[in-house]
Amino acid sequence: MILTHPLFWQAFKDSGSIHESRGMKLIELKAGDSTLVTFSKNHSYGEYIFDWAWADAYHRSNIPYYPKLTSMVPFTPATAPHFWGPSCNWDKLLGLHDELLTHHSSAHFLFTTKEEQRFLIENNYLARLSFQYHFFNEGYSDFDDFLGKLKNKKAKNIREERKFNLKIQRITGDELTLAHAHEMYEFYLLTLKEKNAIPYLTREFFENLINNLPHNILYVRAEDKAGAFFYYDQNSLYGRYWGAKEYIPNLHFELCYYQGIEFAIEKKISVFEAGAQGEHKIARGFRPTLITSAHKINHPGFSQAIEQYVKDEGVEVKRITEELMRLLPFAKK
Repeated sequence: MILTHPLFWQAFKDSGSIHESRGMKLIELKAGDSTLVTFSKNHSYGEYIFDWAWADAYHRSNIPYYPKLTSMVPFTPATAPHFWGPSCNWDKLLGLHDELLTHHSSAHFLFTTKEEQRFLIENNYLARLSFQYHFFNEGYSDFDDFLGKLKNKKAKNIREERKFNLKIQRITGDELTLAHAHEMYEFYLLTLKEKNAIPYLTREFFENLINNLPHNILYVRAEDKAGAFFYYDQNSLYGRYWGAKEYIPNLHFELCYYQGIEFAIEKKISVFEAGAQGEHKIARGFRPTLITSAHKINHPGFSQAIEQYVKDEGVEVKRITEELMRLLPFAKK
């Protein structure tokens, strides 16, 4: 799996994209041939499952919320294993992990697998629900086959959105070059500037991935005007970064969604996770999908309050996803 590949994580480390000077200290716990990676963090940036309200409540009570422990793929809102290795020595790893809680306010496992979520709940972690939008490849033969499963009006709208006077390329594998890495990094910076966001990733990160994992990287570009960067493996495609030099109507949809769907169909990839948020994805074939995380809070009073909060939040998340499912563009069978 690309998100647990050693070279993928090495790209973060070697490029300086994750470092203690950036408020996130990498901690690798070992038990035999099993590993659990977590971070000691002094902030909540780049997590996508938000706990800012919890941190604010601590602050208003003059209780430090940071540092905290957070286990996730850095800056990547995607479900991936947290416990790695063939022996699956989860109990030992979690014991080592929870010993660190003495020096942290809380522990957070974000974007957990189903098996991990059950294990963490059994070990007194609070279960939290959120949702994203995922495209599921139901064995479509090509993009037109996918459109044929949609309501006529929805399919027509997508065809209209895909009309461009631009050359659009999907580039992967040996066709990727360092020039593509540099171009994508510039697009990445443009998006962050527009959102007034923090540039976590360095140019070396993009260079490293293209040098070492080119067959797990998809770069989609519209001439020199815009680009989108994806990770992928045999089962999953992950839409990650995008940027454009100028606004062109519907170009974001084309590069970040439709090209990804088309690529997933061609490569017979089962799931396309296009990133966090975005109700507009529903009309383009993405389904609201429940996401899980698990949390342990040291402070007894806050632990009880947050437990009630995540229970109430979970009820609302389920209600919202049920309503959103009614908006799917697929024709009735």
